[in-house]
Amino acid sequence: MRNHLNWNPEKTPKELGAMLEELGHYYPVRRGSGDGLSLVFEEACDIDGCEIRVSSGIATIRHATMTDAARGVGACLSGLVSEREPYVETTSFKTMGIMLDCSRNAVMTVDHVQRWLRQLSLLGYNMVMLYTEDTYALPGEPYFGYQRGAYSAAELKAIDDYAALLGIEIVPCIQTLGHLEKILRYGAYNTIRDTGSVMLVGESSTYELIEKMVSHWKSVCRTDRIHLGMDETHDLGRGRYLDKHGYRHGFDLFNEHLARVVKICEKHGLKPIIWSDMYFRLGCESGLYYDKETVIPDAVAEKVPRPVDLVYWDYYHGDKAFYLDWIARHRQLGKEPLMGSGIWTWNRYWYDHTTTARNAGPCIEACKESRLAEIFFTMWGDNGAYCDHDSAFAGMVFCAEKAYNDKEPDADRLEKRFGAVCGGSYAAHLLASGLHGAPDMPNPNMWDDPIFETAFRTWAGDDPGRMAAAAAGYADLADRLKRYADRRETGDFRYAFATARAFADRCGLAADLLRAYRSKDRKGLQAVKRRIGGVADSVLAMEQAFRDMWMSHNKPEGIETIQGRFGMLRARYRELDRRLDEFLAGEVSCVAELDYACPPS
Repeated sequence: MRNHLNWNPEKTPKELGAMLEELGHYYPVRRGSGDGLSLVFEEACDIDGCEIRVSSGIATIRHATMTDAARGVGACLSGLVSEREPYVETTSFKTMGIMLDCSRNAVMTVDHVQRWLRQLSLLGYNMVMLYTEDTYALPGEPYFGYQRGAYSAAELKAIDDYAALLGIEIVPCIQTLGHLEKILRYGAYNTIRDTGSVMLVGESSTYELIEKMVSHWKSVCRTDRIHLGMDETHDLGRGRYLDKHGYRHGFDLFNEHLARVVKICEKHGLKPIIWSDMYFRLGCESGLYYDKETVIPDAVAEKVPRPVDLVYWDYYHGDKAFYLDWIARHRQLGKEPLMGSGIWTWNRYWYDHTTTARNAGPCIEACKESRLAEIFFTMWGDNGAYCDHDSAFAGMVFCAEKAYNDKEPDADRLEKRFGAVCGGSYAAHLLASGLHGAPDMPNPNMWDDPIFETAFRTWAGDDPGRMAAAAAGYADLADRLKRYADRRETGDFRYAFATARAFADRCGLAADLLRAYRSKDRKGLQAVKRRIGGVADSVLAMEQAFRDMWMSHNKPEGIETIQGRFGMLRARYRELDRRLDEFLAGEVSCVAELDYACPPS
């Protein structure tokens, strides 16, 4: 339930008035007087965050920044303030941001990005990166975003203008070395291809293209920063570069390339940011980012261009001490890093709260203890972006609460803020997160072949009993989600419910199929065969829910990849029906796909 808020344009700073005017189209925030709280704003230099005092129907929001004021408005909407005591929140973060992956099939529509921006402002976020490898239209480069839903210059300007209205900085987040396989697959880019995903260092046409990228983003965004990517270039210099120039150490190649790109950024008045992992990977024999034996030679550290900011990205550790160590290692490079944590959406159908809380929670604590000024939370779309990214707002609410308060997030506060700012139930989102967080269920993989069931059988150790127990867990989750199946305020619960139901039916069928086949139970196999159509229908219901979810907030390009996977499932269930027909009729002596024994782990 949202509280009604009023504001007086004559007593409200101009930039806050513009923000409130826009929010008023979507929230009960009204110009003038009326029922509810009246907002008064006081900019204060003695606090880091906001302090709200309520007296006689007036909520006075003392705030350090526009971002803190917006979060204060969110607190008032959420009913978290009262006359009994002041509402106080503090944070050491100058930047609280998110990074949305727009390169793994899903490119969010401008309208939906703007909805995100409104909700983010009320949660206290002030920076957004749209991760675009090639999903932006680049003048003179027709293959950029070709059939990929590229953002036009007008769309990017519209996003940037709207974000500025809400006090949010849009930072371009692109790639200028690796992760460019979607572009480098075209013959037009043969001259700048080192390997299938990495650009050719030292080639003049490489830097001509990069300058086009940098110049374009400068023209559509008002920020003075640009994230250049440059992560995970494991095969740098080992393709056409090796053929043309011979072997050179990765450190030298990386720094040479970075220095040239930095000059391009400086020419266009932009301060560059890169992911830091390649310095750490190239500094150890294992090639791993988080190897504690990593040593970056002083001579190499000295060559890191001074204008470049480094992002320490880490989504995987649940130990605060590890984050403290790696922050210190970045500082030893002479850099104050930005922290890139993760709100887990990748290889997921729904936001994974268990993993996010386990890893992002200690990360935030370490950053606060280290007094890092900037943190953002990535939301990747690896393997096709089939997650309902709106569900990640549960993670954004959680992480903001951790960042603005020293205590563990209070369930009641989280529920109230989520309901008022995002709509819907925070607790329901955590329930749906059980798709990934239950100890007796695997991280589900709908794209596994439904006859071989490789991932599921490996997880279960080929034990039909364990497989059946997982099916029962999914069925229980589906039963509990059914009551929310019509809720779509933030997160489409029809998709969550249909996914849980499909996994319950699919896993149950797989368990019974394996058990009956191994015991040569013909009646059991006949019963399994009769259920195949129903399981296929469950998968079809999930596909329909997925399409509705996708089309409600993404451009249509990209959905074909996931629909192709659903088509494969339908074909393979038909094949399973045929295979059992042949076996039961005595036309074949076995179902060879089921004869494989799971290798020992």
